[in-house]
Amino acid sequence: MEKKFKFSDNPTVAKAIYGAVIALLCVTAIVIGIVAANTGGTAVDTPPVINNNPGEEPPEDKPNEDEGKPTVYIAPVSGTVRTSHSSSVPVFSPTLEEWRIHTGIDIDTEEGADVFAAADGEVSAVYSDALLGKTVEITHADGVVTRYSNLASENLPKVGKTVKCGEKIAKVGDSAISEIAEDVHLHFEVLLNGTSVNPLDYLSEESKKTSLGISDDGQA
Repeated sequence: MEKKFKFSDNPTVAKAIYGAVIALLCVTAIVIGIVAANTGGTAVDTPPVINNNPGEEPPEDKPNEDEGKPTVYIAPVSGTVRTSHSSSVPVFSPTLEEWRIHTGIDIDTEEGADVFAAADGEVSAVYSDALLGKTVEITHADGVVTRYSNLASENLPKVGKTVKCGEKIAKVGDSAISEIAEDVHLHFEVLLNGTSVNPLDYLSEESKKTSLGISDDGQA
């Protein structure tokens, strides 16, 4: 009769078979773990999009409508532009009796007239300029600074105050020594990244027409 093989008869072979089986089980467990991790075993950072209308595509994220929208600037007072901006060609100063660069526009108005913020921003400076008198500067989100000079000394805003477009910030005065010989007016400047630019290029067409009497073709 043929003798049956027993693992106890050959312990070396038995150990080899057991080792192979254990190794196979370990490999199988590792593969199953990798598959589970790639198919849903990881945490989800954001909740899934729920589509309440089957058959329709999930709604796309809409961009912020205000993002990238240009700032709208208005005239700070109502009146007439008497002296234009000129950063390269000198204009004659009746007070100083000399030709000088004019870094803003002078808007004829009444003494005590309300001065309004040209756009949303933050009051970044309030001071007395040696030539232009009481001055308020407002910094805006787009890197533009608006400057209001020849103001009255009373009721000036505090530095750090947040203001809205059209909010009253001061009153027109007669504090600009360099322009004292001229009629009552507001000296208004716009600076872009520290460089003087023409304020009329920033004011809305509607504001120029209604507040300054300037038509679409630039004529007063």
